[in-house]
Amino acid sequence: MAEHKPTAGSHGERGQTDPGHTDAGRATPVTLATVVESLGPDSVEVWAAPHGLEVPVSDIAVRERDDERPHNADLLLAIGTVAAGGPGAPGGTGVDGRRDLAELLAAAASDGARAVLVRNRGGPPPGAAALADGHGVALLGLSAELEWAEVIGRLRALLALAATPRHGHVGVLSRQHDLSSLANTLAGLVHGSVMIFTPGQELLAASRLTEGDDDMRRAAVLEQHGPPGYRSKLAQMGVYHRLWSDEGVVEVDAVPELGAGRRLAVAVRAGKENLGSIWVAESGGPLAGNAASLLAESAPVVAVRLLGLDQEELARHRMSEELVGRLLLGEVDPRTAGAHLGIPPDAPAAVIVAEFADPAAGGGGISAPAGGPAVAHRVREESLRHLAGYRWRAVATTGPDRVLIALVDAADPEGIARAASGMAASVAESVGVELLVGMGPSVPHIGELPASHTEAELVVRALKRRGQRGVRCASYDDVRGTANLIVLSETVAADERLQAGPVARLRAHDRRRGTDYTATLAVYLDAFGDTATAARALNVHANTLRYRLGRVRELTGLDLADPHERLSAGIQLFALGVQHD
Repeated sequence: MAEHKPTAGSHGERGQTDPGHTDAGRATPVTLATVVESLGPDSVEVWAAPHGLEVPVSDIAVRERDDERPHNADLLLAIGTVAAGGPGAPGGTGVDGRRDLAELLAAAASDGARAVLVRNRGGPPPGAAALADGHGVALLGLSAELEWAEVIGRLRALLALAATPRHGHVGVLSRQHDLSSLANTLAGLVHGSVMIFTPGQELLAASRLTEGDDDMRRAAVLEQHGPPGYRSKLAQMGVYHRLWSDEGVVEVDAVPELGAGRRLAVAVRAGKENLGSIWVAESGGPLAGNAASLLAESAPVVAVRLLGLDQEELARHRMSEELVGRLLLGEVDPRTAGAHLGIPPDAPAAVIVAEFADPAAGGGGISAPAGGPAVAHRVREESLRHLAGYRWRAVATTGPDRVLIALVDAADPEGIARAASGMAASVAESVGVELLVGMGPSVPHIGELPASHTEAELVVRALKRRGQRGVRCASYDDVRGTANLIVLSETVAADERLQAGPVARLRAHDRRRGTDYTATLAVYLDAFGDTATAARALNVHANTLRYRLGRVRELTGLDLADPHERLSAGIQLFALGVQHD
């Protein structure tokens, strides 16, 4: 497969044609035809192309789970979907598979996708082409020999390369074969100092230090990451939000109290994925008048360099993330996973689940749907950076709305709690994302991490159920009451006998008549049967509450004087999610 890998600095060598550029060096759009050519015609089958193969592709999105809603993108990589030629093929698709494919294509079309790429196992399912044509979405099948990590890497590189012009000042930058040379060349063009960072603000490259550099620039170079105090100030100023919101070049005002001069910054992207950022700082004088345009033009050049440098690292990174995820689910041999991840199989460990808080629920921050994979990546990077700063060894993987972290050599519950709460504070400050953090118990070896993971997930569920009550970083002991009721609720949901009875009859009456006796009962039980307290919570007179409770007894036969009946009703109401706001 090596012949398909894009190599930085190899454009035009050995008579090859660069699919992302014309001969004159002018950037041209990527099309489906370019995608097929880049991945190799032997690796991709075109099953349907209702609008032809000249359809432009400007960005890609990854759909990892069957129930995951696609993100807006021209090309959707449905890595959780396997299409087979028929029931006899490996993973054969039958009627259910055809329905799944129809749902995938419908969702992709409604989100504006122009094409969907799925795993090919034995050819297209029956009727697949007609389904794709009906939704106006091209359908491509990827051979089993090509790994998804390599596909993603190639396409990211292709998109970044296509956005890179090859003339003028940018042509000069394109000829620099490493990031440090590129930073020094750009510094000369903009009359300032240049720094290139990862999304987690780790320094990748910087131009040479000069006498005119300010304190924060010097600290970043010496410490190899953005100074925490300055990063906190930038977050307060909304700089990071603007930087990652695709506003183009961001003007950053001077912060005299920290010794930081004026700056310009721009995000580095491949499609919609954030790869990092470039910062230009004043250095002993004003920046060049065209510094902003030069910075904007340099971003795709840096993207190509980053992608060209990390193709193998990308594959290793994705393999590691997959192994971490499978290790937490108990789907891989712990010794095999430990050897790849560099973790002793007998090391004590604990799982931290960090879910993005939903602003609609009053949590602030950025929700997963709004942030997407780029935000998850930034949260992961910042979490690992913070933990490493406190000498914690950790491995992590990401999901659509969360980051899962395994802390190694984690035997002290108090130490785990400090690490988790500090990590959440660091992410909130640096990334602008509020987290709900569940801590699993320490287990004696990594083979028992699935148990720690299960408990950490339950803690997060309990935190979400509690809403604004209590802490946002907790262990099972911190939310034991709520967590125990969630476990009981699952038993209720699985047994029809536990779902029947007075509460079910009361809910049915409320639905028929538009009443709200169920909420009245919930508030009364939450108040431990104190009529005055419950009446105040409902904002009604005590006599009105007594009337309603009488109606509850008449309608359902519920004996509120029986402690067992009260307890049973309370568990059923919790299982149904009934609560009074």
